[in-house]
Amino acid sequence: MDAQQLTRQIYWSPSGGLNEILHMTTYLWLLIAGVVFAYGVWKHIKLWRMGKPEVSFDRPLDRFILLFRNVVAQAKVLRVRRQRDPKPKSVYAALMHGFIFYGFLTLFFATTIVALKDYHILDIYYGWFYAFIKVSCQIAGVALAAGLLMGIIRRSDKKLEFKHSLGYTLLYSFLFLLVVQGFLLQGFRLAFQENAPDESWAFVGNLISFLFPKEISPENANALYTGLWYFHMVTTMAFIAVVPYTRAMHIVTASLNLYTQRLAPAVLLAKMDFENAEAEYFGARDLKDFTWKDLLSFDSCTECRRCTDICPANAVGKPLDPREVILKLKNSMTVEALFPKEGEEEKYYLYENGTITHNEIWSCTNCGGCVNECPVGIDQLRTIMQLRRYQTLSLGEVPTAAGKAIENIKQYSNPWGLPHAERFKWAEGLDLPIITGDTPEVEYLYYVGCAGSYDLGNQKVARAVVNILKYCGVNFAVMGKAEKCNGEPVKRLGDEYSFSEIANSNVEQLNKLKFKKIVTHCPHCFNTLKNDYQEYGGKYEVYHHSQLLTELYKSQKLKLPVEVNKTVTFHDPCFLGRHNGEYDAPRQILEAVAGLRLSEMELSRETSSCCGMGGGNMWYESEGGGKIVENRLKHVAKSGAQTLVTGCSFCMINFKSAFQNLEETKNLEVMDIAEAIVMAMPSEAKNAASMPVN
Repeated sequence: MDAQQLTRQIYWSPSGGLNEILHMTTYLWLLIAGVVFAYGVWKHIKLWRMGKPEVSFDRPLDRFILLFRNVVAQAKVLRVRRQRDPKPKSVYAALMHGFIFYGFLTLFFATTIVALKDYHILDIYYGWFYAFIKVSCQIAGVALAAGLLMGIIRRSDKKLEFKHSLGYTLLYSFLFLLVVQGFLLQGFRLAFQENAPDESWAFVGNLISFLFPKEISPENANALYTGLWYFHMVTTMAFIAVVPYTRAMHIVTASLNLYTQRLAPAVLLAKMDFENAEAEYFGARDLKDFTWKDLLSFDSCTECRRCTDICPANAVGKPLDPREVILKLKNSMTVEALFPKEGEEEKYYLYENGTITHNEIWSCTNCGGCVNECPVGIDQLRTIMQLRRYQTLSLGEVPTAAGKAIENIKQYSNPWGLPHAERFKWAEGLDLPIITGDTPEVEYLYYVGCAGSYDLGNQKVARAVVNILKYCGVNFAVMGKAEKCNGEPVKRLGDEYSFSEIANSNVEQLNKLKFKKIVTHCPHCFNTLKNDYQEYGGKYEVYHHSQLLTELYKSQKLKLPVEVNKTVTFHDPCFLGRHNGEYDAPRQILEAVAGLRLSEMELSRETSSCCGMGGGNMWYESEGGGKIVENRLKHVAKSGAQTLVTGCSFCMINFKSAFQNLEETKNLEVMDIAEAIVMAMPSEAKNAASMPVN
């Protein structure tokens, strides 16, 4: 057969062609469906527009790449679903979503090709391209049907704790009906069209054609086919029309939310305007205090529970359920809440009316696992922090211990409330260069941080870092007693006003010093100096010590000749890994140590589980549930390593205070990366920190 003849008549029927009036009404139904669809979408847009402004359409190329990766390539959806311990990883959800998405996308593409021909815009619906389309549609139709059946089963399983399973079951059933109709129409045509040129290509339709008896009279065959075709057309248009009013709206909202997702790290919280004299409160009191982008995000939630399954607080029974927080905000996003009648505004205050509770908001560790895991780009972390800011700034409802830490930082420049005069005691016996406004420029300012200055375990880390820097001949200096807390705990506890005062003071001080870069061994200091201070005029090139140590090793300034016979596992700090994307440097420098064997935990890198100290939790005990750190230590035990290495001051304190509580980790050794590196340095270099500065 000539390849050019490989095509099909669009409006075929047993009588030679579909009734002209019938197929012309397709345009009428499409118009009606389009109007109903557009009206439904506009109703959603009206709700989003009540949020505060936010720039989300800049950097179009970056956004298009993200859109392609997360929508077309389904990068997050198709990852193997990480279920809560001790359940195994599940490929079911990935397969289900892959079958549904790519099946639907392929059929939509084919329908578009047919429409282009029908509307005389472009005719490529013939030849080998037609054969490709036909085969693709057969595979896609089967995949879509299989995925929908998997979805119906999954959403009907109450053990999986899905919300609104009936709504999704109805949606899946509706789509399944459309797929079946399509195959029936194809089978009918192949049964009654003699010598159909595409018979061998439409293999599924060819099988279905045997369901139709050839003895049907031409008149009955025509009536049956016409009725089936018209039913398929009307139900297709009905599906288009109801999309904005059903769970299927996530086709629109998820795509838009992924395109407009924030490009800055999720942990970066926008600076607040405290100069507004008309402001009655600060933080998110009700839905109108969120941006339009936030409201779009709430509307995009597909209730998949991935954020909750990855949440370390929820894993130990604490009251935080990230999905539930978003769903409560989504369900509260009504016309009445966004357009309240005069005198009824208080009915929609999220905290006061019980929609959001104190304990769930204060259980968050700011680990960002929920944000990283969400397949539709919802920013649960910033949402929770906006709610926390309101409780702190406007209601003053801060956990007692957390409030004490804030006051200590404001009064003593450290969260423990220890005398500022003792800040530099950790360096006794060391010969360190002190930077002032009058000293010559140095390559690196080593920002030690509060933990390195006051905590005994982290003082050893600071001394190890100094030892390495001096051994490698790095041109650096420390601030000594002039160093103050950078305010990270204050910001994480929601007191943005106090943080702004601390940040402005520190930036003013830092900008008077002459240095090119900053290095710190604490990821919380690292993140604050690198990201948060930018809005206060502090634009610095900041390194985590693992990054600098790796550079020193690669440049052959750092020699590691001593073999260290240990099996270690590395715990990724949330504020270094997920929030700032650094996973490789710590591993590269550890793997450079001869004899050191790195055994990865199952949850590592971007899926690493939090130790529980982020989000200000270092300074107060969140209510309910077990201890997050003990859950993480169980992961350490499963790795088989006898030594736990981390690169975070808070993680170090937390692990050292808890490892003896578990039988399986009571003999665990806990150390920082810098301490592990010092062990591999030549013996004559291990006291470099106390040697005079050249």
